[in-house]
Amino acid sequence: MTSELYIKNFFSNVETKIKLTEQLKNYYGKEIAPNFNSFDFWWIDENKVSAIISFFLNPIETHEHGYVYLRHFIKKFELDFFQFNENDKVTVQCEYRIDKGRRIDIIINKNNFEQVIAIENKIYVGTADQQNQIADYLDFLASQTKNNYCLIYLSPQDKTVSNESISAEERENYINESRLKILSYEEQMIECLNEFGNLTQNNRVKSFINDFEKKLRRMYMGEKNINTQEVVVDLINENVQNLEIAFLVSNSLQEVKRQLKHKFEEQIFEIGQELNLEVKGLKLRPSKWTNNRIIFNYEKGGLLFGLIRLQHDNNKTRFPEIETQLENELREKFFVSGWWPMWQFFYKNIENSEQFWIDIESGKAKERAKTFIKLICDNFNDEKY
Repeated sequence: MTSELYIKNFFSNVETKIKLTEQLKNYYGKEIAPNFNSFDFWWIDENKVSAIISFFLNPIETHEHGYVYLRHFIKKFELDFFQFNENDKVTVQCEYRIDKGRRIDIIINKNNFEQVIAIENKIYVGTADQQNQIADYLDFLASQTKNNYCLIYLSPQDKTVSNESISAEERENYINESRLKILSYEEQMIECLNEFGNLTQNNRVKSFINDFEKKLRRMYMGEKNINTQEVVVDLINENVQNLEIAFLVSNSLQEVKRQLKHKFEEQIFEIGQELNLEVKGLKLRPSKWTNNRIIFNYEKGGLLFGLIRLQHDNNKTRFPEIETQLENELREKFFVSGWWPMWQFFYKNIENSEQFWIDIESGKAKERAKTFIKLICDNFNDEKY
């Protein structure tokens, strides 16, 4: 069989097996609700993810499992310096204030800084480290704990600690001394949560952990339906040819995404021509605007949409009249920052979810973009902006 036939046969088998899985889901769906997830009802940000992780690492929280999760976390990530017994006072805090106006996402503290595990949590690839951020955290921990500490940098697999946050040489030294550990959601944390679930005796707590794990799998690994994913994994593992094809597809996906991003940029340019707007990349300017632009921008693991200022505004001035119009379309509240009078996700989690890329190819993303852009241009093409 030729390579081309192998590939066609592989995709045919995938399609057949997924259809069978969907049929079984439809038949048993009312009993097992495999795609229901309580986390789908709210948007989790870094603070919320940190709060959930700290909840399970805190031995006095209402999960009622005491030190079970903390002990497993310490063992799994080789944090053996953190030794304690039932008589020690172990506290777990989020957003712990230190000097220089900084806050550490999670602090696990034994006996008033006798030993400390700190966690810096980044849930988005695009979230930038602050200048000297990690260096300042490590300096603080060293000053408080006499070297009985470790800072964990937890992030998506594709995010690295920046040289602006700590120099490459210092970073390597701290890692070699086991004072800094780099962990990813994809390779370590999701697996740890799965193990938390296996250690859990209470069904309600276990269900919560399982939903949280699935939510993270969807965010970082694109797994919408765990049963379907298992079918594909089994098929890939059937023989060497399927494994080779899987790697060929995986290695080709980034090029597919690059081409589709280029196609989306062309679609934005076409919208600009249709509406007589000045277009630069993914920025558009209504004819009377001088201080702001309509923009699409790849950030926070997704594609953002909104307005961006040409100059930073410390007052974070909003445009409520435009927000009201767009919120009626999106049915979601907009956020504001010094650079963005308003922003919201156009698509979330685009690296691990297929919907954005499918919508580019089908033209649906262009239609959605044009709807919002036209609404702004028709109603708010004014010199005040």
